[in-house]
Amino acid sequence: MNINGIGTTGYPGWQGARKTESNVKGDFGVKVQSTGNVVHIDPDAVFSIHHVKTGESANVYRADDYSADNPVYLVKGIDKNGNEYEQTVDVSKVNPISCSYTEMLALNAHAGNKSDSNFMTMSILKDKMDGISYHDKADYMEMAHELMNDMKTLRNWDGYLRYSKWINDIMTFCKSK
Repeated sequence: MNINGIGTTGYPGWQGARKTESNVKGDFGVKVQSTGNVVHIDPDAVFSIHHVKTGESANVYRADDYSADNPVYLVKGIDKNGNEYEQTVDVSKVNPISCSYTEMLALNAHAGNKSDSNFMTMSILKDKMDGISYHDKADYMEMAHELMNDMKTLRNWDGYLRYSKWINDIMTFCKSK
């Protein structure tokens, strides 16, 4: 689709591209150009995420022996070197002040945070990690408080309340264990 400038002939002001979709079913992997990794995002996972800069991905599943007394999750994905990994996470032992991103993803899923806005929160927290691996430890509560304060400074009250709720949900679970 072309939109020409007003009063001018032949000078496109905007040119859009059509989205093309593959008709091939069954090939679940997506090749990431920046890293060359093949990323697998599973729609059946409790929570799935992919980071374009590092090429990492994670799919969070409830473990086979999951129960309310045994909140264990299985995280499968691709690390920044393109290798597949599988990690078991007992969320009752996760400390959000010092944990890996994969542990935080499992804790986040367990706390019931699966909305689109929560997906954005987890993506923004990963960006704040400045390219470190999904397996390196970080203080996610400090990052979330910084984001909440940024929203307050910007007078973005919806964002402020979203981060406040996210922090409250995580801390409520951590205090109850």
